[in-house]
Amino acid sequence: MKMLFAAVLIATLLVPVRAEEKAAVAPAPAASSWSNFLKNIRSTLTQSAVGGERKKGRRAAVAAVRGKKQKNMADPNEPTLKGDKNSAKDKTDAQYDSELDVSVEALEKGDLAQGLAGLEKFKSAHPKHLPEEVDKLIEGAKAAIADKNAAPKE
Repeated sequence: MKMLFAAVLIATLLVPVRAEEKAAVAPAPAASSWSNFLKNIRSTLTQSAVGGERKKGRRAAVAAVRGKKQKNMADPNEPTLKGDKNSAKDKTDAQYDSELDVSVEALEKGDLAQGLAGLEKFKSAHPKHLPEEVDKLIEGAKAAIADKNAAPKE
């Protein structure tokens, strides 16, 4: 019984020490979080607009009728009927995403000035499309440019 008590006492004394050791580990540098943010935005922008609709289970069905030709049949690759308001919005959103993707790709490659100019142009042209993400990208690009200018030249 005394040995069990001693083992429990030793274990409780060692656990806080290990927790303090883990706290001493430095967090990841800010540059990796910026690159992860850019990667996440790029993956979001390159996803198919149709893919989200298919996951929700919204599909248009066309009934088969024997002996009659079907006219005005829906596109089998499109989840809803042609001319639907949602499909038109998805197409414009995909176009805006491709415009934004060009600027994000420039930022990822390290061309900060061109990426920032593209983001500001996009924000003025489409102020309602992804406003929070565009603002975060602009702030991050400005901070990266400031860090690049503040770094001593070798």
